[in-house]
Formats: sequence, C-alpha cells, structure tokens
Amino acid sequence: MTSISLACLGQEEGSPVQINYSHTPLENVEDGSISQWDVKIVLPILRDDKLMLFTGLHYNGQSLENFPLTIGKRLYTIEVPSGLRMKLNATDNLFLVSRVSLGSDLEHISSEDLTFSLGVGIKRKISEKLSMGLGLGYSHQLFGNQLLPFINFDYKPKEQIHFNGRFPIEGKLTWSMNHRNSLGFEWNIGVNSFRLSKEDHNSEYIRHSNLNSGLFYQYQFYKGLHLKLFGGVIGQKYQRFSKDDSNGWTIVTIPLSNQHDPLEELESNGPLLQIGLFYSF
Repeated sequence: MTSISLACLGQEEGSPVQINYSHTPLENVEDGSISQWDVKIVLPILRDDKLMLFTGLHYNGQSLENFPLTIGKRLYTIEVPSGLRMKLNATDNLFLVSRVSLGSDLEHISSEDLTFSLGVGIKRKISEKLSMGLGLGYSHQLFGNQLLPFINFDYKPKEQIHFNGRFPIEGKLTWSMNHRNSLGFEWNIGVNSFRLSKEDHNSEYIRHSNLNSGLFYQYQFYKGLHLKLFGGVIGQKYQRFSKDDSNGWTIVTIPLSNQHDPLEELESNGPLLQIGLFYSF
C-alpha cells in the first residue's frame, strides 16, 4: 500500500511474487471491517552484472464491510511499475522507478482515475555489513502532489540479523533462527487515492492514509516459497473530497499548505492480521 513503487527497489532482487491477505476491524463500528487482497509480481526484462530492467503488476482490492462513509463497498488499485538498477562502480548503484496507477471503485473507469509516480535513488556499499543510500520520490495523486524523501539502509551485523528498508516509509528487522524460520518487526506508511464513480458520487475521490507496524513470523516450507504471518496495529484515515478539491503539496503524509476540508472522514485504530505467501531467490 505504498504511494510509489519504491518497494520494487528491493523486490526485484529478492521477492518477485507476493500474495497477502489482511483483515482489520473498524474502531467503534459494529461488525465493521476492512479486508484486503494484495498481489505483487515483478518481472525482470534484462539482467546482467551492470544493468537490470524490470516491470510488473500490483493489484490491491479492499472490501469495506458496514463502512460508515458513503463510498460503496469496494476500492481497487491496479499499478504497473517499472524501473532500472544500474551499477555505477564497485560500491554504488543507481535506481530509477516509475509507476502508473489506476485507483477506483471500478464502477465507471476513466482517465481521471489514473495517477503516476517517479523515483530516483542511489545506494552505496559502505562495508560487507552495511549499505546506505538516499532517494526521492514524486507522486501525482488525486489529492495533489506528494514528495517522498527517504534514506535507504541495509545492515547485517550478524549472519542471523538483517535490518533494511527505506526510512521513514518502511523498515524491517529480521532474525533468522535457522534456514527455515524467521521472526521480525516491520512498519509501513502508505497514502493512496481512489476516484469514485461519476454516476453515484459525482467523481469525488478518497484519500486513504495508513501507518501499520507489528511482528511477523516467516516459514520457508518449500525451496523459495515462504509463508508469512503478521500481527500488529494499524492507524488509518479515509477522507472523501469533492473532485475539485485537489491541490497542494505533502511530504509523505505531512501537508505543506492548507488542505481542503473533507466531505466525510473516518479515523480508525485497531489490530491488523495478515497472512502472506511469497517466493524469493
């Protein structure tokens, strides 16, 4: 649920296929809940010692049960990411990523549902245990323009311990107990936007912000296939806006100018349960 396909900077090296299902109850809403299917596929186009090109497909479907806002029961994101990784020298790598995304309830699809993102980053190998880098992403969302500065880090102080991610957007600390079992902690920040149907909602849009964190257990049950169980907490906000209330800039989720008041708003904090299946090299 990231606002730009920055995750592909890591996925193209390790986990080209991911399938996740998550469920969270809504705070103070009887029998209210959000269920999501999230599928990511990264496909290498060209791969050699100095250059890698990739594309892929990302699908996310949200099912909203007893949702108190008048936005329907389904929200979808369909993305096509692409990018490259270029080896500049023995220690430095350059990354470029882009993404075209359709965010919609799929009741009435139009070009207004499309958004795009661009990102660039550089990563340096400082030692055998540590790599660091800097990057900047830009995303043109339905609610305006979004900047995503981040610090890329990859630290492995011991063979069993691995700390990596893109601060502040996401991070993961993993302890490998053996070659099959791992435990860890991770967090993610995301901002998405969805266009509602013209007939029923006059092309209004939804801004969805979320922050989740928690513990996970990972089990390799066959070669590169892994089962992942995650339990944690999530804070999220759904806001419905008029189609004309779209301007301004934000850094990640922090507004840099006055924002329009939403027509409706829901904030909810609660538990998040997730089960996932992914393949890694």
